[in-house]
Amino acid sequence: MQNIYFYPKLTDELLDACGCSTTKYKFTYSYQDKEFGLMQKGSSTIRVSDPREIWKIETEGLNLERTVKIAYPHLLYGKDGVACTGADIGICIIWTNKTLTQTGCILPETDITTPQGRVCKFSHIFGPGEIVGDLELTISMYIKRAATEVQTEEDSLMNEEGVSIGEIDSVVLDFNSVYMEFPIEEFKSDKEPLWWVEFSQWEDPKTSDGFTKDNICLYLNPYYAACPMTDGNIKNIDLLIDILATTYFMIFQRLSDDELHATQHDIGLQPNSICSILHQFLEDCAEPLHFEAPEKLLKSLQKEIRNRLTAGDEE
Repeated sequence: MQNIYFYPKLTDELLDACGCSTTKYKFTYSYQDKEFGLMQKGSSTIRVSDPREIWKIETEGLNLERTVKIAYPHLLYGKDGVACTGADIGICIIWTNKTLTQTGCILPETDITTPQGRVCKFSHIFGPGEIVGDLELTISMYIKRAATEVQTEEDSLMNEEGVSIGEIDSVVLDFNSVYMEFPIEEFKSDKEPLWWVEFSQWEDPKTSDGFTKDNICLYLNPYYAACPMTDGNIKNIDLLIDILATTYFMIFQRLSDDELHATQHDIGLQPNSICSILHQFLEDCAEPLHFEAPEKLLKSLQKEIRNRLTAGDEE
């Protein structure tokens, strides 16, 4: 369900008209007094990795940089904009770590307006242990200073300090390993099978349904000696590969043709939605999955997940 606002907010058309552009995020980390760059893959959901295999978000933290440019900032003000003529618009990055249920605000390191436009440069360091598992970054505009006088044609505009007037973009960083992307729960019982999957009634896996245990959950039952993973430790990798492949297969099978097409081509996907996470999974596949037949899809999923979980074992 979309939120309803009673005042104008940023639209793609207004962002285009005012010449809003952003650089790509730059992610780095510090190790032994040196700074190293991190690789990133994906769009709405970004997989961050270290080619040196040193970095972990929990132990090395994360440094980020990004620049926002607005060529014609005056178009954001007045009756056709999102703020009153006498107000000031602030730009910030809102960060959210769902794993630790924490959020915060990153203000620009520099914010300069010239006849050529406005340039905001962001730089921030998350220390070791500050972030675990995931990180959502949303560039937001808000009313930094309210106008002292509101013109008649500006009555519908927001003029309360601190209130958001829209987002420029939003991305989710994924730091987890492939099998822990799954919401996995252990449930010990002699009355349940070795493993099973539970799905909720999805409303829209492209946008509103998140890739969380409320919507998808793989249950492993440590009552059985054959349980492939206990307390996060893999005991039977071959069985775990088959279970994960089958679960991915069931998820893909639940998608409609339209939802699968959107997943494959990253069309209209919201960060952290079911289809967004599946799109990232497809992007990371060493070879394309075979959707032309169910048995071929399952086989290609088994090969792909085996490749991921055993990568480096033969080196």
